[in-house]
Amino acid sequence: MIVLDRIRGALGRLPMARLVLLVLAGIAAVAVVASVPHWIGYPTAGLVASLVVALVVSRLAAALVGAIARTPVHGTSSLITGLILFLLMYPSTRPIDLLLLAAAALVAAASKYLVTVGGRHVLNPAAAGVFVVGLTGLSGGVWWVANPVLLPIVAVAGLATAIRVGAALPAVVLVAVGAALETAASAVQGAEALPALAAALTSTPLVFLAGFMFTEPVTLPPRTVQRVLVAVVVAVLLAVPYVLPFRVLTFGPSPELAVLVGNVVALLLARPAAAQLRFLERRPLTASATEYAFRPDRPLRHLAGQYLELQLPHRGADRRGIRRTLTIVSPPGDPALRVAVRTREPMSTFKQALDVLPVGSPVRAVTVSGAFTLPADRRLPLLLVASGIGITPFISQLQAERAAVAAGAPARDVLLVDRVPTGEDVPYRDVLEASGVRVLIVCPDPEVLGPVPDHWHVTRRFDAAALAGVLPDPSARHAYLSGSPGFVARARGVLRAAGVRRIRTDVFAGY
Repeated sequence: MIVLDRIRGALGRLPMARLVLLVLAGIAAVAVVASVPHWIGYPTAGLVASLVVALVVSRLAAALVGAIARTPVHGTSSLITGLILFLLMYPSTRPIDLLLLAAAALVAAASKYLVTVGGRHVLNPAAAGVFVVGLTGLSGGVWWVANPVLLPIVAVAGLATAIRVGAALPAVVLVAVGAALETAASAVQGAEALPALAAALTSTPLVFLAGFMFTEPVTLPPRTVQRVLVAVVVAVLLAVPYVLPFRVLTFGPSPELAVLVGNVVALLLARPAAAQLRFLERRPLTASATEYAFRPDRPLRHLAGQYLELQLPHRGADRRGIRRTLTIVSPPGDPALRVAVRTREPMSTFKQALDVLPVGSPVRAVTVSGAFTLPADRRLPLLLVASGIGITPFISQLQAERAAVAAGAPARDVLLVDRVPTGEDVPYRDVLEASGVRVLIVCPDPEVLGPVPDHWHVTRRFDAAALAGVLPDPSARHAYLSGSPGFVARARGVLRAAGVRRIRTDVFAGY
């Protein structure tokens, strides 16, 4: 798990869209190069022609449909759609094939910007484009990316994408269930089990679909259990052609149809949460952290501990782009939506734009998601551990808990550990004091803290010995760990040494 935290943190230094664009471009490049010695059974000229058409038309179609819908266009996203279409549809130099590829790109753009519910697009654009073109009977998805030559890079890149999204478990479930069902269906028809399993993994859409289409963040539901459910639904639908092949005119089971049905199921589970926001105010929390408040144009449902993806278009955006995932600090039901970020130099262009944003300016909450939420069973003892701005999910949760107790709910047994750089840099100290929970402050200069409540403890070091003095029942605790990748990896070791066994993490990779 420590290795996984470090991988997630390293991947988190790249914006999600840029990471996916880079790995898909890498897969496309490998495919073109591998076609030269005929390791891939498609002509190089057809691959190059299809790649150019897919990218150019996807970008132009997004600009056109975005203008019609009066919606900001995310250029990187349109290029991702183009690359996926390139990897799914038959690569050719024939004008009719290129025209159908262009039509799929246009449908994909239309589905993204016109088929929306609650401000978020519903369908995976590439899957929608391939499915609609397939209904013509003239072309469709051949999913040529599913071949043994590309499998290693597809598997590694797909797993990296799933880890970055926070959907590694559901993606693995999709592959495992899909492979098992396809293997069983082939075995029933007389195939040997091991060759059938190898074929399911190397020559079907399963691995690519799980890594790059199922994991599209906007079309995923927010909770892990919901994502696993959608993964199972998609896996079952992928196995239908092996169990019950049928076709009504040009309609029949297909991988792209499985993705689209999964998107609809995810929509029903997620209840869309995208919204337009108006900037209300900013306030300094400490010398190096600032809180920003927004008012949504409609009530924005979220759970304490979840995050939103904030889209802030600005000129001269750096390589990290115009979107960030930010933990929601305000508790559910608060009319204002608040987030907090570190604002020390050097700042990204996103932070710079946020720091000078005029009051009343519109920004967009693309989606609300996240599974870093407290357990429903209020009897479970909790250990909340944060470093720096990693305190934000706990601030939302503590405020929500205070309201729940005031409404008659039993109080939880909570110990919060907050590691801060100095005694003067304790974000949301007022909320921590008002919460009434036990707090262990870890800072190098405790004398600077000044007077603290009787139920607070202070230490200079964060180690198992410090925890032992305030945590008599570590093995019973459910720990929640939030902070930078380095802190999360180190803190996990400290908690293990102290006897804590149940640990969930939320990595703040920086932006």
